[in-house]
Amino acid sequence: MRRQKDGLKFALKILTKTLFAIGSAIAVYFVCALFFSLLPTHPPKQNCILKHEVFITSNGIHLDIILPVENLNPTLSDQLGILPGTMYVAFGWGDKEFYIKTPEWTDLTFKVAFKALFMKSETAMHVTCLPQKPETWKRIAVCTEQLRILNNYIENSFTKNNHGEIQKTDFEGYTRYDDFYEANGSFSLFKTCNVWVNTALKKTGIKTSVWSPFDFGVLFHIKNEK
Repeated sequence: MRRQKDGLKFALKILTKTLFAIGSAIAVYFVCALFFSLLPTHPPKQNCILKHEVFITSNGIHLDIILPVENLNPTLSDQLGILPGTMYVAFGWGDKEFYIKTPEWTDLTFKVAFKALFMKSETAMHVTCLPQKPETWKRIAVCTEQLRILNNYIENSFTKNNHGEIQKTDFEGYTRYDDFYEANGSFSLFKTCNVWVNTALKKTGIKTSVWSPFDFGVLFHIKNEK
């Protein structure tokens, strides 16, 4: 009987320590995310004319990069099958299974979220054709060289075959206005869809977060851009 009690106490002790370690790790993650999200980058001043514009938008959790259709790389634009009447094209990067199984946030399950965050998983590019610009989009002015860098970053995120062609996924999309394509890289706690956008801005020489796994960090710095 005493051995059973000692065994139970030991098991509870291990469980308590495990839960404390998990809770501590989660707390550290969120504290670091907040700190580095608010900590800005310091890109060099651009000695060029900021005559182009790009946009960032959020659905409340997930960020997209949006380019006017005339500013897309022709090599990518020709492969996307852009619909007539399209004025803007939105690009998002993320976990493929998460995209497919979570068209609405109400569809999110613990299994899908856990796999996306903690297991190595395939990714997809989500491309949406848009006819107009809502007021909620965050505008960023860029020069021709910055636009070239951003275009290359987006295009290099697509997986291509031996002929240099991007590849659609088996999942067609949520509507007739969007498609999913195979993408490079793996999604994780440290490389989220928002980190993909944040990295794009850093490479383009735009002030943003040092690291932001959530959307608010990127939006905060865009909002305060002059």
